[in-house]
Amino acid sequence: MHFDKLTVRILVRKNYGQCFDFYTQKLGLTPVWGDRNGPYTSFATAPGQPPCFAIFSGANMPMFQGYQPPVGAPQQPDTVVAILPTSDLDGDYQRLRAAGVQFLGEPQYIADWGMHCTYFRDPEGNLFELSGGDI
Repeated sequence: MHFDKLTVRILVRKNYGQCFDFYTQKLGLTPVWGDRNGPYTSFATAPGQPPCFAIFSGANMPMFQGYQPPVGAPQQPDTVVAILPTSDLDGDYQRLRAAGVQFLGEPQYIADWGMHCTYFRDPEGNLFELSGGDI
């Protein structure tokens, strides 16, 4: 895992287009992948730079195997995902499982997005993505 390259993805729960406009027009971020219509957009600090931040429609989180909102918090669904890049998703998945990390589902590959990932929660219920694809 590359914990030193942790990134954040905001789960948009209200108005995706309004959030997109905020990050592009007010904060000056450049879309790398995706657009105002969602459900996913990654942003860079400038054209030609790698992605540093992303937004995703929270309503689409159930597409990931095993995803459930945090236990005991039905009124406040997840709004942030900490993304841990890895160059060996399957190996890190097996290593972390052996160490007692409970994953929400097995690693899955989404070909259209070039995304290979799986999710887990820390003891406080915070959501993490172990990502073997581009973020």
